[in-house]
Parts: sequence; C-alpha cells; structure tokens
Amino acid sequence: MRNTTGKTARAAIAATFLTLMAAGTSSAHADTGDQLKGGCGFDTNSQATLTGGQNVGIIYDVSVSLHASGLPSTATVACWIEVNGVESPGTRINASGTGVQEGEATISFASSDTDQVQLCQQVTFADGSTWTQDGNVGIDCPIATTA
Repeated sequence: MRNTTGKTARAAIAATFLTLMAAGTSSAHADTGDQLKGGCGFDTNSQATLTGGQNVGIIYDVSVSLHASGLPSTATVACWIEVNGVESPGTRINASGTGVQEGEATISFASSDTDQVQLCQQVTFADGSTWTQDGNVGIDCPIATTA
C-alpha cells in the first residue's frame, strides 16, 4: 500500500507556494524592507476510532521572504500548536532559507471541544528583526478554526 499522505501534502505545499508568488498576496513587515508572504498552517483529523481521539495530521510552513528591493532575504519560520496556551509536544517545526522557507511534519495532539487550539508562528529575519503582527512581540498565535 502506498503512502499518499506525503504526496498529497507536498502537492498542497507546492500549490500554496505558487499562490504566494502570485500578485496580490498579503505580506507582513518586520522592519523596513522585510516581508513574509505565506507562513504556517496545519490540517488534522480527529475520529475516536481511527485516531484514538487525538488530532492527527500535518503542520507545515510555506513562505517567501523578501527585502523591500524584492530580492530574497533570509528568514527562519517556527510553527507550533498550543492547546489552552501550552505548547503541545511534538508539534514544532522550524523552516529556514533565503527567499523560500518550506517544512512539514506529522503531528498528533490531544484537545477537546472546549479547548482553545492555536497555531503559533514566529519569524526571525537574518538581521535579527522579528515579525510583529496583531500587537504580539515576535509571536503570533491566532485561534484555529474547524471545518
């Protein structure tokens, strides 16, 4: 039996990268000139019989980092899951690169319907500046939504 999960995840990441490069994508600014397009994401499923009640899936980063001049810049993007404000073990990835950052990992974590699940992201550029969004200093942890 072939493992199609990895192939599907790589295809989704490639499609996301192409979307990021298209005109009109939003960007975040760390300091004058640093831009990040894209970022962290995750996809999990929880089905009591198949996953033992755990959230099982992938966490990933697909991003492009640029200077104001449009040239690639070097950045490191850290992604992790927090449940009720506490980092879930085994959910952190770090992706580094000049111009493009990409990484993924299989994750599993526990949460209930009443728990607050957040996808956290921290971006550090080569000059030491960090991405500040939503009033957070260097770390952004929006609440995850379910579909």
